Amino acid sequence: MKKIAAVLLALIISFTLSVPVRATETTEATTEHPETTEYPEDPSREPDLVSNAAIVMEASTGQVLYEKNAHDKKYPASITKILTVALALEHNVDYNEMITMSENAIWDVDLDSTRIGLDVGEQVTIGDLLNATMIQSDNNCAYALAEYVSGDIVSFAKLMNEKAAEIGCENTHFVTPNGLHDDNHYTTAYDMALITRYALQNKQFRELAGTLSYTVPATNLTDETRVLWNGNKMINPASAHYYEYCEGGKTGYTMTANNTLVTFCKKDNLELICVILDCDGSQYAYTDSKALYNYCYNNYSYFYPLSDFSFSTEEEMPEDVNVILNNYYSNLNHEMFDLEVDTNYSLLINKSVDTTKIERNITFYDQAKDNVLGEIIFSYDGEQLGSTPITSSTPSLSTALTKEKTEEKPSLWSRVKKVLFTLLIVVAALIAVLAVYLVIAAIIRNVRRRRRSRYRRRRRRRRDDDYYF
Repeated sequence: MKKIAAVLLALIISFTLSVPVRATETTEATTEHPETTEYPEDPSREPDLVSNAAIVMEASTGQVLYEKNAHDKKYPASITKILTVALALEHNVDYNEMITMSENAIWDVDLDSTRIGLDVGEQVTIGDLLNATMIQSDNNCAYALAEYVSGDIVSFAKLMNEKAAEIGCENTHFVTPNGLHDDNHYTTAYDMALITRYALQNKQFRELAGTLSYTVPATNLTDETRVLWNGNKMINPASAHYYEYCEGGKTGYTMTANNTLVTFCKKDNLELICVILDCDGSQYAYTDSKALYNYCYNNYSYFYPLSDFSFSTEEEMPEDVNVILNNYYSNLNHEMFDLEVDTNYSLLINKSVDTTKIERNITFYDQAKDNVLGEIIFSYDGEQLGSTPITSSTPSLSTALTKEKTEEKPSLWSRVKKVLFTLLIVVAALIAVLAVYLVIAAIIRNVRRRRRSRYRRRRRRRRDDDYYF
């Protein structure tokens, strides 16, 4: 009987304790992990992201289409390798060159980090290192690339920071070539987009970043091959996160950095770079990226503001252009030079923009710069959208315009200098003539003096001869 009572008491206690547990579950339900949210019913609305920092940048111009905390400093993790590989390629590496893995490249890297199992003394090619770094995100191989380019990682980090500054990064500082955590190793979404844009200028980088798999052949230390698969699921057709327009990218993760992801996509000739930083969950890095690409491709397109432009029919031409341009338009000297502008120039604008309200301002410089005479500036609602130069194919145009401009509007000081210069030439000429006259006169006097002296000597000899005779 006591046993039965004990069991009943235990059941009662369990039931009693289950009440607050159910309340806790209700509380947790209100604080679920955030999800990437798109708004297909309103494509113009920006998606809600899980990532704490993100950016979408147009690859050719650097135009920013979307940003979220894009200038906040974050830890990049392995997307650091984008710059590492780009710098190695910039040094014209030979893919077939064989290198030997050093002790530092193996033992200075955390053994628990991503690696393909290379060992000290193992010989692989530069091509193996590049592919393993970009595809498998091997930290030993990134270290070996840094040693190959600069001798050691300290020197390579200096090279990385110099290149980042050259590109335009203002909130970036690198310490390692692989992105393993260091408090002083940080970047921003905007800076990382600039770095990726720089890297994409190299065709070899594009190929590496878009390679789905690669096989490292047998080496001097193993007869086995190593098959590598790209960690970027957006280029893998077998993945649920596959995105048909994605051409490549690089993943990253450390416990401190969280998930990071850089990808680049191309649709309808519009190439975009997307950077995701500090994302809690790799799947959300992908869903955030895909949502941003969908938003940008749905809302932005190219507009060609000069497709029907012609200088001969342009009514907005300013009247106070210099005399050469006036001559050109009045046909007084039409054959002097030809004005040119890129009629294929494009603006990437939001589809909500009324293109009929885009303003076009034509400006000519006071003096030509090489073959550039001015520019056409486009603006909308007071904000500049872009500009394109006005050029000429006429040789030595800058010299011609400068000469014409000087003849057209000489300043008072220019006229005074010209008069003074003329007077100086006249005075110099008079002095030269006087000098020549004095020299000739001196020569004539000297000749006459010699003649008189000879004449006197002859007369003296004659008198002497008459005396003795």
